[in-house]
Amino acid sequence: MTWFNRMTEHWVVPQRLDLEQHVRRAGLQLVQTGTFGPQFYGLADDDSVDRGWVGMPLIGIDANLELIRDLIPRLQAAGVLVVGQMSMSWHYGDHEADKGLFGNWRRLWDQYLPGDMPCPSAEQAQQLADDGTLRRWPIPGRPYYAYAGCMCNPHWLAMLAAMLEKAIELGVDGINVHHNFENFCPCDFCRTELSAWLTTAFTEDERVSLFGTSELQDLDPRHARQEAPGDLRQRLAHEVQRAVHHRRKAAFDEVFINKGRQLKPDLLLAQWYHKYDFGPGDERSLLPPELWAHDEDYIWYSQGGNKGASDIAHGYVADMGLPARFVHAAGQGRPFVINKYDSKRLRLSIAEAAANHFAGPAFHWTQDADESFALEDYTAPVYRYQRFLADQARLIHPAEPWSQIGLVYPRRGELVADMSCTDALRRLGRLLEDDHQFFDMLLDHQITESDLREYRLLILADVARLNDAEIACLRSFVDAGGRLLCSGTTAQLNVDGSTREIPALPPAPGVEWLDDVPVDLESFELKPDINLPRVPDLGDDAFGQQFLAQVSTLLDNTGPQTDAPWWVRIRAWMPTAGDSVVLHWVNYRQIEDSQIEVPRPTDPLHIHCPLPAASQTVDRVQWLFPEGNEPVALPHQITEDSSGGKAVEFTVPRLIVYGLAVIHLQQDGS
Repeated sequence: MTWFNRMTEHWVVPQRLDLEQHVRRAGLQLVQTGTFGPQFYGLADDDSVDRGWVGMPLIGIDANLELIRDLIPRLQAAGVLVVGQMSMSWHYGDHEADKGLFGNWRRLWDQYLPGDMPCPSAEQAQQLADDGTLRRWPIPGRPYYAYAGCMCNPHWLAMLAAMLEKAIELGVDGINVHHNFENFCPCDFCRTELSAWLTTAFTEDERVSLFGTSELQDLDPRHARQEAPGDLRQRLAHEVQRAVHHRRKAAFDEVFINKGRQLKPDLLLAQWYHKYDFGPGDERSLLPPELWAHDEDYIWYSQGGNKGASDIAHGYVADMGLPARFVHAAGQGRPFVINKYDSKRLRLSIAEAAANHFAGPAFHWTQDADESFALEDYTAPVYRYQRFLADQARLIHPAEPWSQIGLVYPRRGELVADMSCTDALRRLGRLLEDDHQFFDMLLDHQITESDLREYRLLILADVARLNDAEIACLRSFVDAGGRLLCSGTTAQLNVDGSTREIPALPPAPGVEWLDDVPVDLESFELKPDINLPRVPDLGDDAFGQQFLAQVSTLLDNTGPQTDAPWWVRIRAWMPTAGDSVVLHWVNYRQIEDSQIEVPRPTDPLHIHCPLPAASQTVDRVQWLFPEGNEPVALPHQITEDSSGGKAVEFTVPRLIVYGLAVIHLQQDGS
């Protein structure tokens, strides 16, 4: 699909906000809005339920279908792709009181959904509790009870397919599938699916040890017997979760890829997943690379509600640089969204996304019922910043990250659910960000697929599982003049988890090792009951000072040097034309107790920036920022180090929130 970085997402189609105007004025490429699945069809006629849980703004199925049928072609005519939203499992109702899908079931098939009714009642498509009743649970503030459709139940999948067909008939360009994080239940469909998986994953003797029998069809294979060995019980828990991740993907493929793209071959698809605090676990983290987001057009990760605030005094700005580098690498450049639920820092959200090559949705629009909310508090910053991205699109995409450092992500640690495998990476990555180093990320299995010559330094922070080909590739990188900086468990294991008896990457010229990376940090209270790690000030962080000094030495002191404070982030990209380097600058510092976004601009910022090649020089340097009318020419000078490498020095005027320093290159003598 077409890459995008200008979009908006509204859980409920907004009524106060003119979406068509937003598309035209801001140059949007994609609008994601409205729900077209079980939450909508179950609750749309219920006037006692807040429309936020319905996912459509009006009372009644017919009224909302008429609204969306009119809106979609108008948005498309304005030049935007329209993506709807659909729950894969969760919905709200009460089967005992005929609320939600349970009361609407037959009517849906008589009046709205195509095809035959898959089963006589909605109850037959739901997950079961362990006692065989329908699984349901109350969630404070939400209507009735939460239920989950069963991802192994063909009746539930047939219902989703019918709702998808209806959405396509209404004109959507795509669907983002949400609430798809359920597990197996004790129903016959789940037991059959899981039994087949475990029969392959465990030998006959292991199954007997776990369950007392090797035949699993007549028992609940989610649970081992109490007397089973502890190591086998642990393996079982992991295999069940691995099977869950594979089943989620298979159910998604069955409905949305196979059925959906049969109806609409160019149907855009994404899944709404969650990767909180850049931990190694999410709803697809146990999928192998060949299945991870396979056949999805864009990638979506939500980050939780504490990412919409900062506490600079405690070293916290809720920045998404590390998650963005991971998704860019894992998705191999596909468009992606990191949703922070930031209802105040609207310019910052858009700026951070642009600097890291993803799309910032601003926030869920929930202001229709809030008459005190001033519409211009949203439209003025959002329209201005998105329009700036549209006007500067040629400088932003297509482009590749320009990096001196490659930070290797331990993806195989995720695959075995090692929940500490990213601890060291997060610590080192944060230090690199604060020091304004130019770095990107590659996954461990991408070592042999990447051109490592792009980097001067590779950092492997507890990347434990590597194969022989990857070790050989790293050695060749060093032989060609590259540098490795390793820590902890790096290269101690083979891919299957067995221990390497001989060190694969011993200290040697070009290969250095860090002392243990301290990852246990003091905590601070961001909000009541929300405690987060406090990153120490660099002046008080002996390890951080040592690490950054080592990085500088390994780069032969040719890395970027700037007086920018740590809460300013700098990301370097090179447009594919190769005639410029674009430095994206983002200032996270704001007045933190204000009701709306109030940036605190910086003083002028000086930078000594290395050039990509010694054969290049600088034609001119320009400064562009959303609040400015025209590019500003920046005086600059060229320096050369003892090895012939070149750098450009210049000073950026004060940084409000976001700006681009464009270094226009030319070949020497041209």
